Amino acid sequence: MAQVDVTVNGREYRITCDDGQESRLMRLAGHYDNRVREIADDLGQIGDARLMLLAALTVCDDWFELKERVADLEKASDALDPETTGAAGRAIEAAASRVREIAASLDAT
Repeated sequence: MAQVDVTVNGREYRITCDDGQESRLMRLAGHYDNRVREIADDLGQIGDARLMLLAALTVCDDWFELKERVADLEKASDALDPETTGAAGRAIEAAASRVREIAASLDAT
């Protein structure tokens, strides 16, 4: 097991993680620290426990919102029949092909 030192709201914490997950943990801690600092900037230093709780709740709120969006997108894609999906894919590929042709002709000049 690896150990990583992370800083949240100016305080350092040593966290244990699986080997190879150190950089991911650092990114997560950095994101969380940004949330904590945003709340501290808005509300002031209201105590570590309250700051941590509010930051955790805002991160959870973001996560729930993203889960709902993914579910909505999955429902929307389920509503498309294979012919519509295939036609959309062909239209996109045709447009991409045309863009490549235009780019090639511009490169030739």
